[in-house]
Amino acid sequence: MGGYMADIINYLEEFNEVSIIVRLVLATIFGGIIGLEREARRHSAGFRTFTLVCIGSALCTIVNIYLFNVTGSADTSRIPAGVVSGIGFLGVGTIVVTGRKSVRGLTTAAGLWATATIGLALGAGMIWVSCLSFVLIMLTIGIMRGLSEYVVSTSRVLSVYMEFLSDDNFDNFLQYIKDKNLSIITIERKNELISKKCSAGILAEIDLKKKTKHSEILKELGNVKGLHYCEEIRM
Repeated sequence: MGGYMADIINYLEEFNEVSIIVRLVLATIFGGIIGLEREARRHSAGFRTFTLVCIGSALCTIVNIYLFNVTGSADTSRIPAGVVSGIGFLGVGTIVVTGRKSVRGLTTAAGLWATATIGLALGAGMIWVSCLSFVLIMLTIGIMRGLSEYVVSTSRVLSVYMEFLSDDNFDNFLQYIKDKNLSIITIERKNELISKKCSAGILAEIDLKKKTKHSEILKELGNVKGLHYCEEIRM
């Protein structure tokens, strides 16, 4: 059975019509699955974007190999290098920095780049490498997401955006920090407010002194008098 599978893989690594079809089909499947995970989390780049990126990357490598076989003098690194650079520009379009300095879309941008490299590997006939990379990417953006969330949500530094009904209410926040024996690392006033009821917006980094569940601190901040809006910011 193992020898039979090895023969199939070896055949698919050869450059022929069947292997080209299989490479493009695998690129469609792998790119689509990764894209579905991103789309399920409501990201701008989803199923179609990731699928097209993976197919396009695979096709670029296939064309590159074909040109080399026909002419014997084509630069086999030029087209893949162009793909990697081009995907970098595409990825930038998925990254958004909000007015509260929250950066969103980095994982999606990195996922696009990684998906493109899977397409390049598939186009080159590196089936095993592509399959392993696909599994590792899915583990990273799926299962490992929970581990990442836990580490961030229990760290000793909390970045938080708050809006107060009046400037005087900010003193209540400072008193809370003092009572809990916490300290403020950085603080910045924001003029663009979410709520029209508020007159002061503050972006602050708080040193919790020890690893603490951020949800508990946010719940306590919600009880601070005059604090109308509170949101954790992931830098």
